[in-house]
Amino acid sequence: MKKIMKELNKRMKEFKAALKDEKKKFDLMDNIPGSEVLIRFEIFLPSKNPEEFVDGLYLYMNDEGAIVNAEYYFRDMSDVEVINMPEDYLPVIKDLFGDSFTLEVE
Repeated sequence: MKKIMKELNKRMKEFKAALKDEKKKFDLMDNIPGSEVLIRFEIFLPSKNPEEFVDGLYLYMNDEGAIVNAEYYFRDMSDVEVINMPEDYLPVIKDLFGDSFTLEVE
């Protein structure tokens, strides 16, 4: 975790400098090797006790409309936890929700 925070801090300094200097901003933008579109849908699952807890899914879709990742969240009155969907659960999520959403990106 320490290494990622060190790198994030370096990037934030670079981003702040780009905000202050147009040349640095254009240099940064010109050197970005690529990007990817991911759309996140939030699914609110039914709960028998919504005043005690709620849970749901975050579904991540690519620009072709395919689910590429999912997370499960659980929120009670004191805490929120989010976990990445285990690899062996993902096919079930894709089969169940794959046709529920349509996506058109131009």
